[in-house]
Amino acid sequence: MWKFWEIERAHFKTLLESGKLDDHIEELYSHFWELPPSHQYELVKYSKDKGIFPSVQTFRKVFKVSEETAVKFFKEKYITFSFPVVLSNGEGELIEALAVKNLEEVITNLKNIKRHLNPIKEFLKTGFAVFFDGEFAGTSFQLPTVLNLYVENLSQDALFTGAIDKKGKIKSVDGIEEKKKLAKKLGLRLVEPYYLSTVDDLKAWFDAESYDVPLYITRTKDSWEGEFKSFLRATGISEEQLTKLEVLSGLETKPIITGQLTGDAWENVLKEFWKRFKETEQKLHNKERFHIAINGPAVLAFAIGVLFGSQKPFVFYHYQNNIYHPITVGNVRELKERKESLEKIEQHFQKGGKSLVVMLSFAHHEMESDVKNYISQRVENPSYLLLRAKSSGNIAVEDMREVATEAASVIQNIRREHSFEDFHFFLSTPVPIAFMVGLSFGHYAEGYIYNYAGRTYEPVVSFSFLKALREGKYVLSEV
Repeated sequence: MWKFWEIERAHFKTLLESGKLDDHIEELYSHFWELPPSHQYELVKYSKDKGIFPSVQTFRKVFKVSEETAVKFFKEKYITFSFPVVLSNGEGELIEALAVKNLEEVITNLKNIKRHLNPIKEFLKTGFAVFFDGEFAGTSFQLPTVLNLYVENLSQDALFTGAIDKKGKIKSVDGIEEKKKLAKKLGLRLVEPYYLSTVDDLKAWFDAESYDVPLYITRTKDSWEGEFKSFLRATGISEEQLTKLEVLSGLETKPIITGQLTGDAWENVLKEFWKRFKETEQKLHNKERFHIAINGPAVLAFAIGVLFGSQKPFVFYHYQNNIYHPITVGNVRELKERKESLEKIEQHFQKGGKSLVVMLSFAHHEMESDVKNYISQRVENPSYLLLRAKSSGNIAVEDMREVATEAASVIQNIRREHSFEDFHFFLSTPVPIAFMVGLSFGHYAEGYIYNYAGRTYEPVVSFSFLKALREGKYVLSEV
């Protein structure tokens, strides 16, 4: 036999992947224990990838397992994962592992740790195979191994370390600081054992059917903690849930602080929102339900609604009389449905040119004359759509969803009946209505959203910017 153990790992892997060792598979497995762990790992991975195995008899002889286990190993899918260890020189190193579930017996390529696999087998009540690409000592591999065999939706940006007993109780291990340094160097997170209790607790979190996620946006720069706690009480999201979102799923849950919105601040806040939104989707596997409150202008809420624009259920909270009032939307499509008649609002449409000026006038500020004076100097012969509430006074919280649905329906109907090149939105409306109308309107348009700034208006967000943000044309890591 060639001295394959003397070949560098990269070269050995290249020989395998080129197919040049296919005729030597039987021989390679016959001398399996003469290969270093790195070569053993690459050999097994290649066999699983290409379906090229030794005979059942050779596999049984090498690993001392039954025919049933050997056949199952050949057929079952495999998973790969990694975990940190600390070497004798005190440096952290990442170990790669390949595992196969649902076997009758336990198979591994590291004989010195085989006894430490027994608690995993007793907890899972089934056998498995796990091959490592390097040698190590200790039991800190147990937690990452059992999690990858047992949990479906583990965080992909996290490294786990810890020992377990046969009941799945998690035990702390040494070398945490070295492993933290390694994780940081690799751009990953180390999930530390003292945050955890049992393997079943972790499975319940990572494989949950849904997650409640707070998203609080406030202009308050200092001492925002009090209003954030008040918001959290309204959502019913506990401190324990926040900790799990942060530590286990790696999500930021603190408020987005806007401060004074001037200049680039508008776009920077929207970039931060979109970054949080996409990270949450990715890390929670699109199973999140957002709980949203915005202590800021309606213009920002409208723009965030345009970005949100998804089919996800959400709860929006309107702050009134020192209380957060929830507006629950379980089916976003209902916000976009066409209304045959209007019960809550009235519309006034004035046909002009190809630009449509939309005025949402649902608050006390009378905006029509100011808007027309402002926009007529910037847009030639615009069309106007003014939407008002039928009843006088404040719009009741329980009516806000219907007001938003009717407003969105009117806008969409007019878009279908007339051809407009761009849209200009002016808002004097409660924040929840602005958010829901923005969500329904979407980002497939040209034009601007305007903010009222001391007896005049200014364009602060363009639809082209929102569209580019949604389509990934900004590097969000730089925000």
